[in-house]
Amino acid sequence: MSELIIADQSWSVSSSALEEQERMNTRPLVSVVIPCFNQARFLPLSLGSVHAQNWPSIESIVVDDGSTDDTSVVAHSHGAKIVVRQENRGLSAARNAGLAAAHGEYVLFLDADDELLPDAVRSGVEVLARNQGIAGVGRRSLPVDADGRPLPVTYPPMRSPDLYAELLSNNVVWTPGAAFFRTDSIQALGGFPLTHSPAADYAVLLALARRGQLIIDPRGVVRYRKHDSNMSHNPMLMLLATLGTLRHERRFMPRQYWPLLAEGRRHWRRFYGEQLTVVLRREWRTSRRAGPLMRGAWFLCRHCPRQAATHFVRKMLRIVRRQPSTELDPPFSPTSNASV
Repeated sequence: MSELIIADQSWSVSSSALEEQERMNTRPLVSVVIPCFNQARFLPLSLGSVHAQNWPSIESIVVDDGSTDDTSVVAHSHGAKIVVRQENRGLSAARNAGLAAAHGEYVLFLDADDELLPDAVRSGVEVLARNQGIAGVGRRSLPVDADGRPLPVTYPPMRSPDLYAELLSNNVVWTPGAAFFRTDSIQALGGFPLTHSPAADYAVLLALARRGQLIIDPRGVVRYRKHDSNMSHNPMLMLLATLGTLRHERRFMPRQYWPLLAEGRRHWRRFYGEQLTVVLRREWRTSRRAGPLMRGAWFLCRHCPRQAATHFVRKMLRIVRRQPSTELDPPFSPTSNASV
């Protein structure tokens, strides 16, 4: 069961403040849903970025998904309008709980470790107001490290004018906070699917793109934090969730997209295979724990055999040529996203 708590909003205001509030209420309400599981340390930053928006009508909703830290206390103390507490049920269930509590005409799902730029809400409202047949808009993210320092990044152009075709092999919306939706459209989809939860936001984007209800706005709207607790640091989990999402999507896609689906599967195997290789190399250079190394190597050979063979040959050539080891972490690339 979810427990819904609405923050106390009792205060005294002057007549001028009441007039301002009345003016503000003519603007559509936007709900910002922040699912949080043991990320209380980042929550003040994410909530602060919501309250700093240059849009006057916003409700902030924090869903404490069974956290063992002080997520609910931090949410209340930093001004969350609504706090939902529930047993740990996973990311999709947490987002859906926030969606059920939302009153806004529009909704944005912000990860607890990310931060919105000040114009994220206003620009989303304006884009969807100009495009009445559109359910959602995806924007760009600005990657930062755990301490908020910007990371170098390049945004290559999209390869296809067909957004659905593009998404099958490249999730151009890296994190949920970069997307902005009409609330009723997400409700009509049934919210975020509970199966393959780590890639559920990808499933939502695919469903809207397939319907022609998703557009892209190439502006940066969210600071996307990369750190060791990111779900994307588990490439095995992310690959299985992404492939599961694509299997489900195949039931609904027109037949002409099947070759692109096959290409997309190859892409994601290659991408997460590369990530897993970095994880294994780091483990080998540091802890050398047998369990993680054996599980990772087995997974790589089973699910990403081409990447396993490529890296084996590459390593053998470096040994034969007596070349030094390469850097572990490649530069941030637009496909190295946590939402995927």
